[in-house]
Amino acid sequence: MTTKATEDHQIVPPAENILAVDHVSSILQNSIQNIESTNKEHDVSKTIYEAIDLLHNLKNQASSFCLDQSTNDVPDQNDVNVCEQNIAINHSKTSESDNILESAPLQLLACAAISAVGSLDYLVQHLNQPRKRSRKTSGHAWKALESVVSSSFQAVSSKFPDENDAGASKSKEISRALASLAVGLVLSIDSTDTSTTRMVASAVLPSDQMHASKPGKKRKKKKVSKKMTSDDRNSEDAVKTQRIIHSMARDVVVGLLCLAVDTTNQSAQDKESEQPKKHSSVDLQIVSKLESGFSVGDLGRKLNIRKEDKELAKAVANVVDCVLVRSSTSDDAMDDYGNCDGGEVISNDSVAPTFSLVANTRPWDYVQVEKLVRCAAEMDLWYSAELLCDAAIASSSPQGAETEALLTDSLVTSPPQDSIGHLAAGAIIDITFDYRQYRRADGFASKYYSFGGPERYAEARFLHACDTITKVLKRKQVQIIDKQIDRVDVMVARVSKDLISTSNNDGGQRQFHGEDIAIETMSENIRQFTLRRLRATNLHAAAARSAKLWGMQYSQDPMLMAQELEERKLLYLQWNDEGCPGNSSDTGSKEALPVPELISEPAELLKQFCVLENHVDRTVGFDCEWHDSINYVALLQLSTITVSLLLDIPALTATKEGCDALRTTVGKLFSRSTDVKHVIGFGCKDD
Repeated sequence: MTTKATEDHQIVPPAENILAVDHVSSILQNSIQNIESTNKEHDVSKTIYEAIDLLHNLKNQASSFCLDQSTNDVPDQNDVNVCEQNIAINHSKTSESDNILESAPLQLLACAAISAVGSLDYLVQHLNQPRKRSRKTSGHAWKALESVVSSSFQAVSSKFPDENDAGASKSKEISRALASLAVGLVLSIDSTDTSTTRMVASAVLPSDQMHASKPGKKRKKKKVSKKMTSDDRNSEDAVKTQRIIHSMARDVVVGLLCLAVDTTNQSAQDKESEQPKKHSSVDLQIVSKLESGFSVGDLGRKLNIRKEDKELAKAVANVVDCVLVRSSTSDDAMDDYGNCDGGEVISNDSVAPTFSLVANTRPWDYVQVEKLVRCAAEMDLWYSAELLCDAAIASSSPQGAETEALLTDSLVTSPPQDSIGHLAAGAIIDITFDYRQYRRADGFASKYYSFGGPERYAEARFLHACDTITKVLKRKQVQIIDKQIDRVDVMVARVSKDLISTSNNDGGQRQFHGEDIAIETMSENIRQFTLRRLRATNLHAAAARSAKLWGMQYSQDPMLMAQELEERKLLYLQWNDEGCPGNSSDTGSKEALPVPELISEPAELLKQFCVLENHVDRTVGFDCEWHDSINYVALLQLSTITVSLLLDIPALTATKEGCDALRTTVGKLFSRSTDVKHVIGFGCKDD
């Protein structure tokens, strides 16, 4: 959110911020009321005014920094007082209740937060103006922003000086949390410049420790020992302070989630009625930062001894329904989500934080985790899908064991097969199989071995090895094959042992995914597969060496090679097969049409591409061929069912005319600037 409107940096009239003040003060009112009801000894009024003083200090620090950097006009230090007075006047005119004096401190807090956010926003924009390089600009602005926020929040309140006792320290900590929450609320509502808003949020809000990179063992032990020996951390006052801050943050997050649902529904109604927007919107990225920064879900489970927060869970589930637009026509309340199967296009800016909220709060009674995992994977949000799996697995243990301990747990002592951990792990592994992403499938199957099952792990490791061997042989990197063979052997030994130990528990039933290859024979199958690939690439010396190491027979039998060639022709489409461009059955000729000649001239490319582009089917297939002596594509094949073009890329790119011809033909094709509806291929990611 920003309070700047013009280049002369004038403050926007406060009346335009009344809606934001209403939302911020009303959400904070719920938090304050809960604190008053549960902690009667806590001086809430003092906390509010300390938070206001902190925000005033933050605004002044930001304005002073701008004054030191430039002589241009900056917001007046007294603008915040004018803003407070005008907001109070506007509220007195519009309020229908008689307790305006009781809510005035929260309104002043909301106004102070708006002014502070405006100053921080101006600070970032001010530092970004004179610099041309965006990367250096962002780094410079971030350092200044972090310095201003740190010095402001560490400063002692002038109205309530530090009394050097536990009570004063507790009050200051709660005041800082309240000030951060107020700023987070303002940033969440009607953010105009998302990049600046999120930079400010990262500087003001607590950092997300849950998803931070994990430290080493030594550092982890030091942290644990420090945490165990700190008297202040384990004191009763510290626990009470932690509960108060968590209660405030939890109510703020719930309030924002409810507001997000209301505004989303209102937006849908306005869109149908074609009415102009008259309401605020909620940035779920900031809401997710608030939730994770204050550990609302994780800390709530610890404080409440793993009891579910139903109000928070329902609020998150409602946001999931709004963001993913669950199908309303299905009789099943937990049917697939509309946006994940070809429905309305949605933004990752709202989906990714929604998945983060689900992973942290774990509302499993109101959402289906396996469908959320599949939805995240289909939107290429693999990190979010992995977070959901980790959260589901952590919830599968009634003892509250850590995720790392559950992942290394044996198959015998793991949770029941119908637990949400098994459902989530199975979903994320299966969808990687569907997308033929065998390397990722191998990683997930290894990580979630106890929950995905040994069969998925075996299939993923085997297919990953086959895929890797095929790729490395294209580059003539034969030395990598041995490592893949060893990995498959280790997998077979582990899985065979675990299946024997669990056969009595599951009745000996085995579920195979993909090709029905017995796990016990995968070591032999991977070796036979390797020899076939080596023979197909004419690496007979490497094939003979590998066969000798493995105790297998390999011979360059012409009859056998001819047989394998015929098998490959039956497996893969050939130039003269029925339905392919080389087939001449329509013309009555018995001979196949000749293979098209290479196109190396720009004029010929432009002429032939018009025929390809205007094909009735509007579907074009492509494939790339590579060569060791060329660092890029050597041959590009473009084809319909009747026309094929072979593009000599090195020859075309040798001249400026050829490069221009490629841009106007192939460039348009891959940028969706032609009438072609589908561009298809095999192994498109590598090509």
